[in-house]
Amino acid sequence: MKPSSDDDRPASVRTMPHYLGSINAHGQMKEPLGALILHGFTSSLDTVRALEPMVERLGLPYRMPVLRGHNSHYQNLQGVGWPEWYADAEAALKELFNEADHAVILGLSVGGLIALDLATRYTARLAGIATIAAALRYLSPLTKLTPLLATVLPEFNSPNPFNDKELAKRNTNYKKFPTKSFKSAWEYAKLVEQKLPQVRTPILVIASRKDTIITPSAAATIYERVSTPADQKQIVWFERSGHEMLQDMEADAVVKTIEDWLVEEIGAMQPLFCSNWG
Repeated sequence: MKPSSDDDRPASVRTMPHYLGSINAHGQMKEPLGALILHGFTSSLDTVRALEPMVERLGLPYRMPVLRGHNSHYQNLQGVGWPEWYADAEAALKELFNEADHAVILGLSVGGLIALDLATRYTARLAGIATIAAALRYLSPLTKLTPLLATVLPEFNSPNPFNDKELAKRNTNYKKFPTKSFKSAWEYAKLVEQKLPQVRTPILVIASRKDTIITPSAAATIYERVSTPADQKQIVWFERSGHEMLQDMEADAVVKTIEDWLVEEIGAMQPLFCSNWG
């Protein structure tokens, strides 16, 4: 599918086609499209900030919420799990809908799971989702013991999510996490995997074959099991990045992949945007 008249220009200088949106409850004109950006488990917002300049360049209103217990101290994750993270993301999406008629969701790691889950409930208002290293299946065999470990170990050290040692120095994620909180993330992955056939929105699946936290089978499973039409789903593999794909050595290429997908896929959905306004 081709984007609009901007398709011959580099993505870095393209903007989304502009249409008049509907009117919100405050009498303000809404944009046709906005973006919801979601971080992952133990993450700070630094893990997804690379997406901000891109969505701003495309002229999209956006929300980048801090999911409950994050971006502060790891002990704030005590007693927090996926229902709270989902609720925070959903609240941000509903807030975004006050500014935009439709949305795309860009989710990293557990944020990718939330993007998939939201896609099962907001199909009509989502123009697409992109999952980046979605935390559907974990690489370490220890994760199979999560229910047991959560009863005997109150905390666990976070694995290194970078493959570049120099770039790893900028890691601002929690260095440890409450095991019961991870148990919730682990259980959420199983729940979302069961829901994959309910996902029908256009989707971009991004993963790294060198991810030391998530197994490559996670991305393949998402791509194969969603019900999105074949011509509206895409999987892109990277060969060097660690789990923090938006900060590690291929970050620029990852962001460009997402931007190109947004311009092409969402540009191709212009009839959807136009349908509400004649």
